[in-house]
Order: sequence, then structure tokens, then C-alpha cells
Amino acid sequence: MALTLLSAKNFTFTLKVTIQRSGKLGFSAPTAEALGIDTNTYAKFYMDDENPMSPVVVFSKNKDDDSFKANKSGDYYSLSTTILFDSLGFDFKKQNIICDLKREEDADAIVGGTAYRLVSRAPKSRRKATATTATTPEPQKEVGKEEHQ
Repeated sequence: MALTLLSAKNFTFTLKVTIQRSGKLGFSAPTAEALGIDTNTYAKFYMDDENPMSPVVVFSKNKDDDSFKANKSGDYYSLSTTILFDSLGFDFKKQNIICDLKREEDADAIVGGTAYRLVSRAPKSRRKATATTATTPEPQKEVGKEEHQ
């Protein structure tokens, strides 16, 4: 029997990115730290023909014409991906789209690095719940009784 330790330190948080209303891909601070994102990081995106709304991304320190450079703004990092997500049909202009980064080990050899799939979370409704007003039901006529005059 072979046992592998499932350490709690490997399950402390979910890697999360946000497609902002500007179209930039923003990284939460814990995600940026876990992935080693800095201003020398580049990302390449791959479209999955079977799931085009869930692209695969790989991060590296190697720059080329196909990669997006990480930019720093304050304490956060982002990628200038507006045209990319617009061309893929993401509707980010109305509200931010939060995505989990799920490891895609089967794609590692194809992309030549550690692959992650962007998996969109269900959007939260921005509408406030409205109170329903109670209505008094109209009295109903009893069946079988004759009206007396």
C-alpha cells in the first residue's frame, strides 16, 4: 500500500484571478505569491477547442511575442488582456468575472510548463432582494349554498 500525505498547507486557499471590468486579468495577493508573479513574469494563453470559455494559461519568466507581461499597480499584479478576453466573448464590461485557477496537468506537456485552466465562478447577483407585499385574498363564494334574499 502506498500512502501520500495530504498536507493542510497545500489546501489553504484557492488560486483566484479576476477578469476586471477593464478587461485586465488581476491576481489576488495570495495567488500572485503562490505563483511567483512579479514584473518579470509572462503568461501565455491557450484556447481549448472543446471549452473555449475556459482558456488554459501558463506562466514563465521567458518573454516572447505570444506572451502577456505582468504589470504591478500598488500591491497587485495584472495582465493587459482586454482584447484577448473580448475576442473570446467574455462579458466583463458589466461586472468583474472571478475565476479559479485549476491545475491542468494533462496540458503541461502541450504548453511546455505548468498549466492552469481559468474556471469562471457563477456570477453573484447585484440586485437587492425585494420584499414581497402580502395581499389579502378575496373571499370565495361557498359552493352548494344558496343565497337568501
